Amino acid sequence: MSTAKNTERVAKRMPLMGIVAGVFTLQIAVWAAWITFASKHRVAEVPLATTR
Repeated sequence: MSTAKNTERVAKRMPLMGIVAGVFTLQIAVWAAWITFASKHRVAEVPLATTR
């Protein structure tokens, strides 16, 4: 009976791990796209304070 409970827990946990892995992969892809985009579109320096 203990083995059945463990198998059930693993079966329930697997979809959650798949979702976590998918979100992690998506986040890496978004960061890669952002860095690629930012490296091709330079912006001018913006001063933090203006002089009066």
